[in-house]
Amino acid sequence: MESRTIFLPFGPDRQIRAVLGLPESPTMDAVLILGHGANNTLDHPVIAGVSGRLVREGVVTVRFNFPYAEEGRKRPDPDNVLENVLALVMEHVAGHEDFRGLQIFAGGKSMGARIAAQLVAKGTGASGLVFLGYPLHPPGKPETLRDKPLYDLPCPALFIEGSRDPFCRFDRLGEVLANMQVRTDVHVLPGLGHSFEAGRGTVTSETLDEVSRVIVAWMESL
Repeated sequence: MESRTIFLPFGPDRQIRAVLGLPESPTMDAVLILGHGANNTLDHPVIAGVSGRLVREGVVTVRFNFPYAEEGRKRPDPDNVLENVLALVMEHVAGHEDFRGLQIFAGGKSMGARIAAQLVAKGTGASGLVFLGYPLHPPGKPETLRDKPLYDLPCPALFIEGSRDPFCRFDRLGEVLANMQVRTDVHVLPGLGHSFEAGRGTVTSETLDEVSRVIVAWMESL
């Protein structure tokens, strides 16, 4: 397994960092691009842990920082900037000689999942979307849905959600899924929160193993 760090220019004076996960023996003609959540980076345990396990399973992965995270700032860039950065990463992957012929899957954790949905709903091509804790609504505000891009998706979507996630009440998710026009699959992690943590703890190795197995099986089923 090889991990390769690259830097991509974004605008005249900014750049982002991306980490390519390259399997020794790829078993799937696919690459999964993962964006991070609002309050973390590409090194978040869920993003890094899932990526590493997928690479060991033979799946190429790309995880990257949005500009504000790369620059050490806490406030996320505007959505149009975030979408443009994901588009840049996807374009780089599509044109990369080592990745030629691979199906491109996109997604991420929380905000990264939402940005992937928004970008792909606008027409950026992807073979599928992997949502690691989709932020369907703000905590305590299940009436304020962030669902519009989900109805315009042109490709299958996998939702992996903790059952205690305050950003995704399951009755509201069920309503949204019933109105989506593409194949949707949901995997529930009992007792876990928005970052797949138990209580106030951190995500466990066993949970990361489970999430990775679910992603691989889902991609193979398409």
